[in-house]
Amino acid sequence: MAPPTPLQISYTDPDGNFWDLSDTSLVNGYICSGIGGIEGLPVAMQSIPLLDGTARSDLYMAQPGAIVIAIYVTKPDSGGEDDYYRLLDQLVRAFYNRRNALPAPGSLAIQRPDGTSRQIATYTTSGLNTPEVGIDNGTIYSFTLMTPDPFWYDALSNDLTFSNPGGSPGILPLLPIALGSSSIFGTNVVYNNGGSDAYPEWLIVGPGTPTMNNLTTGRAWALSSSIATGNVISVKTKPGFQQCVNTTTGVNIWDQLVISSPRDLWPLVPGPNSISISMAGSTPATKVVMSWRNRWLRA
Repeated sequence: MAPPTPLQISYTDPDGNFWDLSDTSLVNGYICSGIGGIEGLPVAMQSIPLLDGTARSDLYMAQPGAIVIAIYVTKPDSGGEDDYYRLLDQLVRAFYNRRNALPAPGSLAIQRPDGTSRQIATYTTSGLNTPEVGIDNGTIYSFTLMTPDPFWYDALSNDLTFSNPGGSPGILPLLPIALGSSSIFGTNVVYNNGGSDAYPEWLIVGPGTPTMNNLTTGRAWALSSSIATGNVISVKTKPGFQQCVNTTTGVNIWDQLVISSPRDLWPLVPGPNSISISMAGSTPATKVVMSWRNRWLRA
């Protein structure tokens, strides 16, 4: 049986420069010679002791993690000593995560044999100042990359567009999805093919008053006020980055998010999600776009 095809590793630094870390030709003078910490993610668990000697689990969740990566640097093809030391300068700059006096992450990407790619934001916390010099006529850096968000994300997003075609109910054979009725767009099954919850971002073009239900989880959110014709509302649902903004006027309308549980900006759980979109007062000009990236427990 043939061994699995090696994963392809790349890195995009805070300046947007792309580093192909799997080029075995060494034409550019560098390659990833080892990597660890991409096979899973750390978790934390909290429990409360019970009188019968057992414990009740109250919390189980992912935690920030670390990736260790070794990069071997030598002379680029057709390069001299100056090119070698210039490359070392560039590499250290690439893995130094501060720009404009602020933390600036890099992005490590792993490409699978099927061509799909998963990414994770990283910050170098050790290894910049301790290279192993003179190894096989080159230098080896062993960087520790911290991952405040330990989940891996698909490089490409999933995008669904819902619209009111003005009296032609049903689902079109191709996107966008057109759902009938002037007030209720309808219910569809949306698949989250990732290994963890995914947090969609919404763009809602008025007119209408939206209510978004995830019937699979029983969670919902809505706006208390109607969106004016042509106005665009942006709603982000990821915890820690949630927002609700009228991008047309630039006004923060977070206080207009209501439902039985206020601001319950639900995620897509792994697998099928039955989504119901209601838009009271909608017209053929109304449109809803839902975008998300699958999240994974490993590269």
